[in-house]
Amino acid sequence: MTSPAMRGPEDRNPGLRASDADREHVAELLGRAFAEGRLSSEEHSERLEAVYAAKTMGELRPLVSDLPVVFAPPTAAATATGAGLTDLAAADATTRYGGGEPVVALFSETKRTGRWLVRSGLNARAIFGSIELDLTEAMLEQREITIVANAVFGEVIIRVPEGVILHDEGSAIFGSRKLAARPGTLFGPETPVVHVQGVAVFGNVESKGPKKKWLKGR
Repeated sequence: MTSPAMRGPEDRNPGLRASDADREHVAELLGRAFAEGRLSSEEHSERLEAVYAAKTMGELRPLVSDLPVVFAPPTAAATATGAGLTDLAAADATTRYGGGEPVVALFSETKRTGRWLVRSGLNARAIFGSIELDLTEAMLEQREITIVANAVFGEVIIRVPEGVILHDEGSAIFGSRKLAARPGTLFGPETPVVHVQGVAVFGNVESKGPKKKWLKGR
């Protein structure tokens, strides 16, 4: 049995509420294990559903306990640093794992279109589902923002108008990522820039142009 002195902070506080960043961290660990052949497709799907249904750290820990990975989710790391570094740890978790506004499609379809505010750190998660983020008429919170797009057996489509630069900063595991600015887009001091992070696991993250006017009603 593991002695109390050897346990990590997440083991000492199993009732601690898990954050979106914690769940994203565990989902990424499962994705790596699946890519390495340590989990079957069915096991990966079942555990992934359990990840996004988990409410506490104690519910997340068993999902990776039989895998050769370091649990260490962001909340546990923040707890271990002490009060002086908690804010820095939380900020880092938001940047890396997308702790911003969530847009989720779980066995469903979700769309953000028309005139809407795109906040930096927006966290899109398509799990056996589809998400469409149409930036054609949207307002960006800042000139330069980050969108975390995770597609697990699903897809995230980002519709980009002219004059917006896309930077693909994510990865794909048996999936695909096709993100590029529209042809002819020039970079300047006022050019909006969208950084797209996240991972595609047997899924697709792709950019497209605006819908043609005659298709908008469909």
